[in-house]
Amino acid sequence: MPRLAPLALALALLSPGCVTYWQGQEMSAKQVALEARMDQLVDDQRAQREKMKTDLQGIIERFSALEQGVTSAIEGLRSNTADAGLIIDQLRAEIATLKGKLEEAKKVAAQEDGLPNVEQIPGAPQLPTDSLELYRYGYERRKAKDCPEAVRALIKFARSFPKDKMADNALYLVAICLNEEGKFADSLRVLDRIQKSYKSGDKVDDALVLMHDNFISLGQCKNAIPFLEILLNEHPTSKLAAEVEAKLKRTRRGCK
Repeated sequence: MPRLAPLALALALLSPGCVTYWQGQEMSAKQVALEARMDQLVDDQRAQREKMKTDLQGIIERFSALEQGVTSAIEGLRSNTADAGLIIDQLRAEIATLKGKLEEAKKVAAQEDGLPNVEQIPGAPQLPTDSLELYRYGYERRKAKDCPEAVRALIKFARSFPKDKMADNALYLVAICLNEEGKFADSLRVLDRIQKSYKSGDKVDDALVLMHDNFISLGQCKNAIPFLEILLNEHPTSKLAAEVEAKLKRTRRGCK
């Protein structure tokens, strides 16, 4: 998330009509608090991944034990042990359960980039491999209000082509879809990725506004307000400035 550099802040304080020293100090403190809040969201997700990695190791070890059990049961069948068939059925049932858990653990453990996990949609077409075609497909699915498929395509685009000029746009569309689906914390994590990885992109301002909206949806208006304040102070010429000023007034009035 962008932060006012000390020199820039000092020059701003010398300019007529700009924020006072104490306002600047207060805003800086708010930014630090917000960054801590966003980092906590990311840390929570990282902790979940670490737990799943531990679970994954346990499942692998259990599979090894099951394999030995199957081998013993087969040997029992050869020896005409009456209980061998029942043992095999029990082992098969446990293996089937563990396979499901293993797939889930693999997916979560693989989420090292912090982006949401994308489930395979039954019957969905194979996604394009060309960057332009993949982005266009995701964009068109978003326009068609098919958010699950749009997210599937655009997450793949962001992961496959992180240096593409449209990567931040793809992530922003993902964040919008997640917001519309009520996945506000996931949307915030994606927006945080935009702020940290694409600071010079053209979606930084939009991301700040959507961060505000997500916190409002989470019932955390005090956490929402600083995002709009940051936008107005760090990006005063933004095309969103007028809209953001009006939104900031409404949020301040309604925030108790």
